[in-house]
Amino acid sequence: MGFEIELEKKRIEVVATDGIETRKLIWIEQDKDGSFYWGTAIPKSDFHSSYHATGEMHFSKYHEPSIWEPISKFKGTRQLASFTIIKDFHKIRPSRFKQSNLDGIAYVDFRTHKGDYVNISLFLSGKMRTKFLQSLTKIFRNQTISLFKFTNLWLVITVY
Repeated sequence: MGFEIELEKKRIEVVATDGIETRKLIWIEQDKDGSFYWGTAIPKSDFHSSYHATGEMHFSKYHEPSIWEPISKFKGTRQLASFTIIKDFHKIRPSRFKQSNLDGIAYVDFRTHKGDYVNISLFLSGKMRTKFLQSLTKIFRNQTISLFKFTNLWLVITVY
């Protein structure tokens, strides 16, 4: 049992604010064929990865590709990535943040998170996996969960 691939590319960004400026932290795209791509906008990190419609999974340049299930046969949930980002605007690349170019935004307000770091996790979830979403609220304390249901698989972003 699969799903129908949409013909429209989708883009979501995770952005941070300190109350004065807003800067891009992470970008996520779903391509026309259903493939997912994501990466950071932080200088010198060069982290970007992909989960292709065929099931091929690439983690930046750190290891050989692996094979997951094809996206059209995806069921359940899977964590794509987890990021720990220092709450220092000087280390985040100033970016031309244009809300009009995006399909979705997850905001991180640095003022509301204690400590020097913020953690962000990206998950894919099959549609209607509400038990998974409920478990996230128990696992992560003081988190924000953003759910994007317009992608072929639900994209879940947790910030804690």
